[in-house]
Amino acid sequence: MVSYRITKFNPTKRNEEGHYLDDSEWTAISDIGKAQYNNVTYQEYETIETAYVKSIQLILREKNRKSLRIDSLELYDTKEDFDRYKKDGRLRNLTVDFENEISILKNKDELSLSQIEKFTRLMLRETIWMLLVDRDIEVRFGYDYYMYVKCEELASETMDAIHNLGLFVEPNVGQIDYKIIDEDGNEIK
Repeated sequence: MVSYRITKFNPTKRNEEGHYLDDSEWTAISDIGKAQYNNVTYQEYETIETAYVKSIQLILREKNRKSLRIDSLELYDTKEDFDRYKKDGRLRNLTVDFENEISILKNKDELSLSQIEKFTRLMLRETIWMLLVDRDIEVRFGYDYYMYVKCEELASETMDAIHNLGLFVEPNVGQIDYKIIDEDGNEIK
């Protein structure tokens, strides 16, 4: 399997150690409207968020997958938090039913393509976190709008299509190794 770092960050703006050097680049939904991040607008934010969603769809299409499973689920926010997110705009253009969509989530749940889209957006908006996995695909989000995908080598057409969305695909760069553990403490391979 090959590990890919897929981000909105242009690799030419990294130093020799791989650190991104442009401090004016936004890294979270909470950066919208802040002067130090060039007053990024919600529309600009959502364009990039959609590119991440579409990149996952492109990879799943190439790998002939229609679903992924949840692993390593982290749910810390409450219904009250989600109500606040609705009011403050964090959930703008998303319909989220906390009781019927969020609170019921558990590891090993299988997510359809439309659920993957919604939960990817929620992860990017820092409201939930999970790994999206299948027997030979893993999708993980790190800090600062980094996405890591581990799968069999991607076709150049898929990488080009992701690049055309405005994202950068970097094979074998920056991947942090991690183990996926089930509820019983057993490593899942």
